Amino acid sequence: MSEEEFKAAVQEGNLKKAASIAQRMIKSPRLFEIAVIGESGSGKSSFVNAFLGLADGDIGAAEVGVVETTVWSTMYSHPEYPNVFLWDLPGIGTPNFQSIEHKMTDKYLSGYDFFLIVTATRFRDIHANLAEKIQENMKKFYFVRSKVDQDLGAEKRKINYSEVRTLQQIREDCKAHLQRAGVNDPQVFLLSSWESDKHDFPLLKETLDKELCHAMLQKLLDTSCLTLQEKKTAMQKTTCNPATLSGGPGAIPLPGLSLVADMSVLVGCMRDYCKNFGLNFDSLTALAEQVGKREKDLKAVISSPLVTEITTDLVLKLLEKSAGEGVMYLTYFAWSMPVVGSLFSAQVSFGTTKFMLDNFISDLAEDTQRVLAKALEGEEKKSKQHHQEINLPVMHEKNPTNPISAGGRSDAGRPGASSCQDSRPQP
Repeated sequence: MSEEEFKAAVQEGNLKKAASIAQRMIKSPRLFEIAVIGESGSGKSSFVNAFLGLADGDIGAAEVGVVETTVWSTMYSHPEYPNVFLWDLPGIGTPNFQSIEHKMTDKYLSGYDFFLIVTATRFRDIHANLAEKIQENMKKFYFVRSKVDQDLGAEKRKINYSEVRTLQQIREDCKAHLQRAGVNDPQVFLLSSWESDKHDFPLLKETLDKELCHAMLQKLLDTSCLTLQEKKTAMQKTTCNPATLSGGPGAIPLPGLSLVADMSVLVGCMRDYCKNFGLNFDSLTALAEQVGKREKDLKAVISSPLVTEITTDLVLKLLEKSAGEGVMYLTYFAWSMPVVGSLFSAQVSFGTTKFMLDNFISDLAEDTQRVLAKALEGEEKKSKQHHQEINLPVMHEKNPTNPISAGGRSDAGRPGASSCQDSRPQP
C-alpha cells in the first residue's frame, strides 16, 4: 500500500478504502531516517548498539572505542520497522564534522526526518546550537543523556545521595537549558547504554515508536487535506451548470418558479455531493465498521447537513442565509417588471445557487477531513499492539556470513564496510 493509493481513495470518496490503506501504512511506517548526533565520545555508537539490542563488539554493531571510531555516517535498520533507519553520525568537533555551522546546513538537515542529540555530560552551548539549527528546519528531536550511570556513581559518594533526586536535577537542568534555547516542550531522556532496561531507555523506545506512527498518520492526514482541497476546487468549477439550470427557469415570467427551480437543483446536487465525498449513510457505515468506531461518533464531527437531512425546507433556510431574505423577496417583487424583472430574477437565482453550492462543497471537504481524522484516531496505539502481538523478530541477526545484514551500511568506503554510499546531500 502506498500514499498514492491512499490519495486516490480519498479522491474517489471511498473513505473505507482510505482508512484500510492508512491502517496498514501506520503499522509499517514509510521511510523514516533518524540521525544520532553529538560530540565525539558522547556514547552515540554505544547508544545505537543498545537500541538495536547488540553488544559492543557483536557482528554488525557500531564500532566503539576510547578514540573517535565513527568516521563516516553509518546507517542501521530499526529492529522492528524495516523502513526506519538510524544514522550514526561522526562526532561534532572531529575532522569529519568540524563545526555545526560548517556541517549542519539546511540541505544537510533536510536529509533526515528526526534527530537524537546525545551527550554524556552536562548541557553545553554546542547542544543549544544543535537544537536551534534543528528547530530552524522545522524538525523534531529528543535530547539523550547517555551515561547517567556515571553521574549516579559519582553522586553515590555523597552522604545525602538520592538517585531519584539526582536524576530529577539532571533532567530539570537539561530542560531549563533547552527552554532557554527556544525549545518549548523539550523531550529529555536519561539513560545508560549499558543498562537498556533501566532509567528512561524503555520510555525512549516507546515514545519513539509513537513518534514514528504519529508521523505516518500526520503525513496521511496532510495528504488527505491537500487532496480534498484539490477536489473542492475542481468540483466548485462545475457548479455553474446546476446554477444555470436554476437561473434558466427563473427567467420565465411566472411568479414562484425561480424559487421552486432553486430548491430542486440544490437538493439534488447537495445529495450527490455528499455521496461524492463519502459522507452518505452507506459510506459512513462502512467506514465505522472498518475502524471499529461507532457511526454516531463519526457523524458527530460533521457540521454540514447529512444526506437524509437535505430537504426543500433545509435548502430554503440555507438559501436565506446565503442570499438574505431581502434578495429572496426582491426576486419575487421583480416579476412585476416582465422583461427587466425576469432577467434580474435569473441573475439572482444563478448567483445565489452557485454561491450556495460552492459553500456547501467547501463545508463537505472540511467535514471529510474531520471524519478521516476521527476515524484514524488511536491507530498509533493499535500499531504498537500489533507489533507486540506478532512479536516481530529483530532484524539484526548475528550472521557471520553477511555482517551487513546484521548491522550498518557506511556512507563511504570504510574498511570492512559495505560499498553502499550515503546518498543524502552533503554540504
